[in-house]
Amino acid sequence: MVQRDTIHAGKTPPRLHYIREWAEKRGMTQADVARKTGADKGLVSRWFNEGVVPGERYLSALVEAFHLDEPVALFRHPDEDWLARFFADRSEDERGRMITALEAAFPRRRA
Repeated sequence: MVQRDTIHAGKTPPRLHYIREWAEKRGMTQADVARKTGADKGLVSRWFNEGVVPGERYLSALVEAFHLDEPVALFRHPDEDWLARFFADRSEDERGRMITALEAAFPRRRA
C-alpha cells in the first residue's frame, strides 16, 4: 500500500505567480509583505514557497505593496513586466515594427 504523503514527495507544484520575485525586486521580506498586505505570515509563506495563489482580497494589497499597475503584473516576472507594459495598447502594426527593429538591433547569435 502506498502512503499518501510519499506519492508527491520532493515535488514542488508549479507557481502561477511571481510574488517571491516581486518581493525580492522591491527588497521586501515575507514579513514585510505580511505587514503591507495584512495577511498572516503563514499565508505569505504559502504564497512564496508553495505557489498558492492569493485570494482576491489580497491581490489589490499586493499590487499596492509592490507599486504595480494591475494585478496581472503579479503573474509576469518582474524582468518581463516593462516589456509587457511597453507593448500594451499598441496596434498590431506598431508591435510588428518594434519587433522587427529589436531583431535588427539584436540579432540572435548562432552557435
